[in-house]
Amino acid sequence: MATYKIGYIDEQEAERIDFQNLMEDDEDDIVVELFEVTPETSMDDLLNQILDSDIECLVVDYHLSETGVRFEGSDLIEVFHEIRPYFPKIIYTAKEDKVIPEVENEIIYMINDKSIKQDEKRSNDFRMKLKTLINNYQQDIDEAKTRLEELTEKKKAYKISIDEENELFIHKKFLIDLDSRRTALPEVLNTQEYLSSLKETNLKVDEILKRIKDA
Repeated sequence: MATYKIGYIDEQEAERIDFQNLMEDDEDDIVVELFEVTPETSMDDLLNQILDSDIECLVVDYHLSETGVRFEGSDLIEVFHEIRPYFPKIIYTAKEDKVIPEVENEIIYMINDKSIKQDEKRSNDFRMKLKTLINNYQQDIDEAKTRLEELTEKKKAYKISIDEENELFIHKKFLIDLDSRRTALPEVLNTQEYLSSLKETNLKVDEILKRIKDA
């Protein structure tokens, strides 16, 4: 049995209980961490709580302002998305038709209708969707790290091809972009080293193009 940890935000206690019950009905162990939100809650404070937690996916109710909260769930998701663009996240709402016009295009695929909890199959599909998002996210990170280490070590010992240089840069950028708050990076992801390597590769491309032109 796998274990997953999902953060959930809703201003209404009944909805929080419903979501916990929905997650408990799964064959895997889905732990729900509830984040309190009240009219006194600031978005910055809530974001810091989320970012400091160890959740693997974030699910947020859309209409938080219904009880006086100073922002909507979609606002929170959009700001969170700017910080951690690849992290699994869902806007959970009973008003899907109202949410879609209000969010950025790349957020739309993250919206899920609350009415699923009345349907066993759709509930199972929703839980599977959350678990798949988490698994795919972690797999992407693991694969990027592994390939980055392989290419970095290969580059130290041998010359690597332009295609491999490009792959190296893609994995570096992905890992750097996981969290825009990063200020210090491991040596293998150092921005200056990255830019220096990029310049070297551009020179290699220029040399190849020159040889083709002169041939």
